[in-house]
Amino acid sequence: MPTYVNSPFARPQLLQKGVPAYLIGSFSQLTGNTKLALLTDAIATDVATITATFIDGPLPVAGSLISIINSTNSSGAFNVNRVPITSASYNATTNVMTVVFPLTASNQTATADAGTVAIEPAEVGETVSGNYTSQAVLVQAPEGDSQFTLPLSVTGGSGITAMTAALQMAIKAQSNEWTAVLDAVTGNAVKVVKTGATTYTSGPVVEAPLERGYLYRLAITSVTGSDTVIAKIGG
Repeated sequence: MPTYVNSPFARPQLLQKGVPAYLIGSFSQLTGNTKLALLTDAIATDVATITATFIDGPLPVAGSLISIINSTNSSGAFNVNRVPITSASYNATTNVMTVVFPLTASNQTATADAGTVAIEPAEVGETVSGNYTSQAVLVQAPEGDSQFTLPLSVTGGSGITAMTAALQMAIKAQSNEWTAVLDAVTGNAVKVVKTGATTYTSGPVVEAPLERGYLYRLAITSVTGSDTVIAKIGG
């Protein structure tokens, strides 16, 4: 998603109940899973290559997530769960798809196998190497004086070893109105704090309870290193 721009031409996205809104990064809600029936599998220098009969779904792209069940070769080494693929190609004449992905196991030549393969589209992160302010999301307040809780998720790649991401709110999308969102229970700022390649002292999932704002955005500061970031908020 683009960064925040204080402009009448930059429209905030509308938060829908049950559908995560991506503040940083993206995910296609319109792309379904790909279903395959395993035919053969092989491993060479920790790289797996499978062939499988295409059943339905889109042609996967690099980064899509492969899962396999009921494979028996190499003591079940090919039974993986949501591993990012390197590539996928499809032969329409034979209705066979070839998929390549990393797999740490002993080498094996292409051998007949059977199993069920599912390939899911993956979230796409955005590279963040310094201060970053996300686009805004509009939350429709409930009727009356009701309040709501907003779950927030911010995950950074291992190349980012320190990062603070704070949730901000405003009534109108103008730069001078944005202020930190405070936890209604503790009074502390609602933020995700990354302290290492894979460690967090707060997050990666936090909640902003008892909210009744209109516009929300994410401000990332104090970034050490560079990698992709995915941030989403739920309604």
